[in-house]
Amino acid sequence: MVKSEIVNKLHNLHPKLNRMDIKKTVDVLFEQLGEHLSNGERIEIRNFGAFSLKRRQAGTVRNPRDGVTVDKGERYVAYFRAGKRLAERVNDKFISSTKNKLKSA
Repeated sequence: MVKSEIVNKLHNLHPKLNRMDIKKTVDVLFEQLGEHLSNGERIEIRNFGAFSLKRRQAGTVRNPRDGVTVDKGERYVAYFRAGKRLAERVNDKFISSTKNKLKSA
């Protein structure tokens, strides 16, 4: 799902709201998420999950295609950990769809 699909879904759920206002709200939400993460802050959305930063150590990495090794400095990457309800929902849906696929095969 991309941002425009999120805006469309919200507009379909709340047709009285202006699409441009919804787009601005979604843009501000993602902007704030990025700003707080870049400041090193942890973001927790109850029943959904938490965003944080993880430190990656400096080291040597190798490009498997051409075998060239490059020294890579220390860096931080965004990390998402799903909340309990989201993880349960995803697993329940995935397991039930996998079982249905196996039965029909």
